Amino acid sequence: MRTIDFSLRQSILRRSKLSTLMVACFVLLNLLFLLAIIWLSYRSFSNVTFSEISKARLALLNESTNRGFDFMTDMTNTAYSVVSNKDVKEMLEAGAISKYDMLVKRRAISDLLHHTLVVNSGISSIEIYSDKFNGVPYSSTDLVFPVSKIADQKWFSSLEKADAIWIPEEENASSKSLIGYAQHMFDSKGRTMGYLVISMSQQDVLRNFADVPMVLEGQVLVVDTAGNIIVKVNDSQVEGKEVILDAEWLNDRSKTFSDGYELLRRDDQSYLVVFSKPSSVQWRLVQTIPTRTLLATTYKAGWYVLGIGILSLLLSAVLTYWFVKSIIKPLRRLMAEMKRLERGDFQAKATSAFTEEYVQLSYSFNHMVSRLKESMDHVKTESKAKRDAQTSLLEAQIKPHFLYNTLDMIHWRALDYKAEDISFMITQLGKLLRIGLSGGKLFIRVRDELEHARCYLSIQKERMTFPITYTEQVMDPQMRGYYIPKIILQPLIENAVIHGSPADNTSELALALDIREQHVPGQAPYLEISLTDNGRGLPEDWQMDKATGIGIRNVHTRLQLYCGPLYGLQLANSEQGGVKVTVKLPIIETEAQLKRLLDGEKG
Repeated sequence: MRTIDFSLRQSILRRSKLSTLMVACFVLLNLLFLLAIIWLSYRSFSNVTFSEISKARLALLNESTNRGFDFMTDMTNTAYSVVSNKDVKEMLEAGAISKYDMLVKRRAISDLLHHTLVVNSGISSIEIYSDKFNGVPYSSTDLVFPVSKIADQKWFSSLEKADAIWIPEEENASSKSLIGYAQHMFDSKGRTMGYLVISMSQQDVLRNFADVPMVLEGQVLVVDTAGNIIVKVNDSQVEGKEVILDAEWLNDRSKTFSDGYELLRRDDQSYLVVFSKPSSVQWRLVQTIPTRTLLATTYKAGWYVLGIGILSLLLSAVLTYWFVKSIIKPLRRLMAEMKRLERGDFQAKATSAFTEEYVQLSYSFNHMVSRLKESMDHVKTESKAKRDAQTSLLEAQIKPHFLYNTLDMIHWRALDYKAEDISFMITQLGKLLRIGLSGGKLFIRVRDELEHARCYLSIQKERMTFPITYTEQVMDPQMRGYYIPKIILQPLIENAVIHGSPADNTSELALALDIREQHVPGQAPYLEISLTDNGRGLPEDWQMDKATGIGIRNVHTRLQLYCGPLYGLQLANSEQGGVKVTVKLPIIETEAQLKRLLDGEKG
């Protein structure tokens, strides 16, 4: 079993990256050190005195009270902005108006109140009560109502005598509201135009305390001066109880208008109870916290230490990662160059690093690449020399054979006739040799190859006993400037003259040459040269690889050596009799294209 576990660990380590293992070990050591620091910090802060924590909690609760009941000012400011609005006052002060104008003005006031309600998200409702629009029916979207709807409220008589009043909870008309504010509206002459009533629900009040998160520890209650619980600021339970403080305790402590704190024991548990000073509406906050949670400051300090430790850990991890990366980076670069070498790219080169080991590795790798490149270049050079020698041999098999026969024919013709055409034949032979040699070039232009073929035919016409006719057709004059391998037409014409000559030596041998571009879908365009004769044709069992003559095979082999396996020539019997030879060549229009082809051959 131990052997299996050891093997498994070895397998995992082999699949892991060196940088990952180094960073993981360093982070683990730092984490152990961080945990030790946190434990010591917690022990050092756990002796914070109860009195100091209680005073801090009391100050915090008073601040929460001051901030949490700021909604009183917001309500009065909102009421004043509506009452003093010029448009509202003009619409309420207007004299007798038609019913249509009543509907329009009431709708305008309602829209303004809707807008105010949207802007002030802490208000649950805002309404105006006026008898100005009693002459028309009311809709569900209106926020302007007749005064009769609030005339029977207990607080209405007080509002008639005052500019504004606060509406207590038990006297509010809406059961959904927790507190309200009513504003008496007067016209420019001091007469009553109506009444503005703004209400806040329990959710609206609690929303103000939601912005004061420091009070939400433990259990927080809003209590009035009579000891009644108005609302729970949060829904948290302490020790599984909804409300720890009973009504009697709240009533006794609410008689004082000062703030304070005391220790309370309930069911063998101790709690810190902190109560703030009453607000402007005589409401206060009462907070109950288990004493063990008073060590929250210690926990907070511990979290600070933890945060600092984590930041230090992250910083050290970043520095470690950077350091490890700087060590591993040369290895990864070397691996990348090795992959380039695997793909056959001999431009791969390793750069030196800052340590002796990496410098030695880089030197050894570069030396290996250099040796491999030299070996490959040597193999390519040998291969190229072999192909050139083979090509030269193939060409040499044609030129001497033809040259000797021609010279021999000129010799005997000079002895027999001493005719004027000897000069012509010698001239044609000179052209033939000059074009055939072409300064050692492998490719010549189409027009030079055609001239070479004509010279050869001129000599053969003088030499043969039967008549020979020859026609050329080049579909596009521009093709005469294309580059093609030299001496490919002369062997084809020679083959047609020798093997396609008429049996009786009196009939005419007709040769037709056609040059054109071919465009086949899915293939690159290519140059096609066709030579057709009216001779005896090919035997039924004739095959290129079994042909005994060297001319046709020589041309086919050279074309594939120069241009690639996609190109070459084909022989077939023509439908009109005789043989049709088709040569397929790449289109090479410029010297740059020819150079790229030859460079590719070298690669």
